[in-house]
Amino acid sequence: MSGSAARTLIVAVGMLMSVSANGFDWNGAWSADDRNCEKVFVKKIIKLSMTRNSGVFGGGFIVEGHQIRGQAKACKITNRKEEGGVLHLIASCTTDIALLGTQQVSAKIEDDNRLTRIHPWFPEMGTSFFRCKL
Repeated sequence: MSGSAARTLIVAVGMLMSVSANGFDWNGAWSADDRNCEKVFVKKIIKLSMTRNSGVFGGGFIVEGHQIRGQAKACKITNRKEEGGVLHLIASCTTDIALLGTQQVSAKIEDDNRLTRIHPWFPEMGTSFFRCKL
């Protein structure tokens, strides 16, 4: 897996969750570069998937309910807390060959179509993701 794809997947792990009564709706496709949505995602009938070369175009992830899927990793949101426009998530993640364990991530909700991953040790180095309209 390329370094870019690995970083994107790690970022994606904890950033998303499902809809709750008062929570943010994260369902959909999210890309690191909103200009490349069609190069990162493909929709076949009703199934949304990532393209084979999605990492080359910035990568991204797909959220469906409590599930987050990236190019090489899938995660299940096990806990979430949303406060003051910041979402804190705990997710259990796997690849096709390994159980990766639990990961904790926080994201700032910028608006309905943009969020920024908050890095606890380097808050100035946030990573933005944009909701794709597919």
